[in-house]
Amino acid sequence: MPDAFTEARNQRAAAATKGGDKELGKALRTLPKPSAGAWLVNMLTLHRPELISEVLELGAVLREAQTDMDQQQLRQLSGERQRLLRSAAREARSLAEELGRPVSAAVGAEVEQTLWAAMTDADAAAAAASGQLVRALEANGWEPVQLEGAVADPSSVRQLTAGGTPRQPSATGTGTRGSGAGDGEGADGGAGKGSAVQARKEKAAAARALRAARTSLADAERDAAQAEDALKAAQDEVDAVDDRRDELTDEIDELRERIRDLEREVAAVDRRAGTLERARDSARRTARAARRAVEKAQAKLEGLG
Repeated sequence: MPDAFTEARNQRAAAATKGGDKELGKALRTLPKPSAGAWLVNMLTLHRPELISEVLELGAVLREAQTDMDQQQLRQLSGERQRLLRSAAREARSLAEELGRPVSAAVGAEVEQTLWAAMTDADAAAAAASGQLVRALEANGWEPVQLEGAVADPSSVRQLTAGGTPRQPSATGTGTRGSGAGDGEGADGGAGKGSAVQARKEKAAAARALRAARTSLADAERDAAQAEDALKAAQDEVDAVDDRRDELTDEIDELRERIRDLEREVAAVDRRAGTLERARDSARRTARAARRAVEKAQAKLEGLG
């Protein structure tokens, strides 16, 4: 990790010196701390080697197409390059989060810039694949990438094969660019180069097909996840409506029971009213009879007077 680099470097340098290898200890102690972007490219090399190989291989095919002046292939591969670089930058930031060291968008852009530089220049590709970058790489598309001070141990960096992996040293050369017969040139160099170019094109086509399949799978998985989310949302709404219907039905049942209670109460009140009305009518009749008796008694009293 970048924040633990200095301490780890000094510990290993001290251990090497204590073990009797003073030269190694001195060399370790002078190793520079990598920038965040360089560290993340190194982590891609360590944890996502297949992605780095894919990037560098597409770069080799692009350089070959530029050499051959194949404009149609260049246009096609340029689009592939942009998509792959953006995907690699996203994967780099995701990896940084997995490692517990999330990075900013600016660092992600630095990673994309470094990988683009590695695609434009074979030596820069070897530097990126070494896992020893200490600073980001830059390219203008015309001049060779400046690699001075970019790699911790430049002497250990080997040129890459067509497949994007470090070339093994041979007895006739060091594996660097321009090693003559060691690169397969000679009496049958032209035929060998043609076969290599065709192999690269076929491998690039296979890589594109694989990326397309992965993209289709990712799209299908995303669509399936969205469909599942939509289904869950719809089911949640159905459940909510069912719950509300149950609540309303319960309220209706309660209201019906209340209506029955009120109807029974009304019937009792009606019965009580009937009883009271009958008692009132009886009292009215009694009152009329009493008034008539009073009138008769008054008339009789007046007749006697």
